[in-house]
Amino acid sequence: MDIWRLVNTEQPHSSFPQALYKILGEGHSWIEWSKDGTKLRYNDPTRLMNELHVLGFKAQDLASLNKNFNDYGFKRLSDARRSRYDPCKNTWTVFAHASFLQHDEDAINNIRRRRVRRSRVSSKKSTPSSDDEFW
Repeated sequence: MDIWRLVNTEQPHSSFPQALYKILGEGHSWIEWSKDGTKLRYNDPTRLMNELHVLGFKAQDLASLNKNFNDYGFKRLSDARRSRYDPCKNTWTVFAHASFLQHDEDAINNIRRRRVRRSRVSSKKSTPSSDDEFW
């Protein structure tokens, strides 16, 4: 078995924004650019996760998909999860990023993943007597 092939199939060949741009360029009905080309919207998160999986990303659930959008600095403008309260039943989720533009593929290379480094803080277990100090 060729180990190089295994390593290469496990890693995505492009970044998350580049993969999104490629999927948007294929002209699907479930994911599209806004008219001005500054926003993207999709209405089938399962299909988006499957398309990303084909490109080497391992988004297995909606939370990991949303984490990718957040890690790369995309702003959520509307959310399909709230559509049950919407009388128009708008089921599209809309995201935008200042450097993610339809007619500027080169700007996508400037989008970097934000890594939040959290230091582990050893926390002391609270005791009932110490909890009383806060009330």
